[in-house]
Amino acid sequence: MPLLSELIRCFQLYAVCADCERMTSVCMKKLTDQLGPKTTVDDVRLRLKCQQCGKRTADVRIVYVGPCSSAAGFHYRS
Repeated sequence: MPLLSELIRCFQLYAVCADCERMTSVCMKKLTDQLGPKTTVDDVRLRLKCQQCGKRTADVRIVYVGPCSSAAGFHYRS
């Protein structure tokens, strides 16, 4: 499982709630600072809780956005 510190440069992490269909960006830099450089995507997955409905969610999307977010334009549609 990839480390957040390996993904920060070119990827964005999104948490998706299957119950209320809310999707939000997860700040990998903030999580890495809080949880340490060895934090994996699975570590984050176990901690996710929807801020809208309060339910636990393990659904994450790892999206390539390129260096400096140059390719950012991802929109998730269900």
